[in-house]
Amino acid sequence: MGPGNQDCLPFSKAADVYAFGTIWYELQAKEWPIVNQPTEVLIYQLGNGEGIRTLLTQKGTSLGKEVTEILSACWSYKVEDRPTFTQLSDLLEKLPKLNRRLSHPGHFWKSEEYVS
Repeated sequence: MGPGNQDCLPFSKAADVYAFGTIWYELQAKEWPIVNQPTEVLIYQLGNGEGIRTLLTQKGTSLGKEVTEILSACWSYKVEDRPTFTQLSDLLEKLPKLNRRLSHPGHFWKSEEYVS
């Protein structure tokens, strides 16, 4: 690894979106996406996309429709169907603003009348 060969790495922005979806799920659900499964089962479930669809079917109602739709997009099996971070930011901004504290980073760039 060195300067100028970052394009040769096996990582992508779509992989970062997938990882973001996983971390955001953990923050929303207060648990890991898939638990108590042998490693082989996890690899199979994630590799074919089945585990994620099952998870969202089971947990989706408690997370809310909007959150479930965003997670579905982040965890899309087809890489080209995942949103960019710009699109993801727009989707997140449209979520209902419930119980945000004034210390929330979003308040630092909003105008005073928008926050009030």
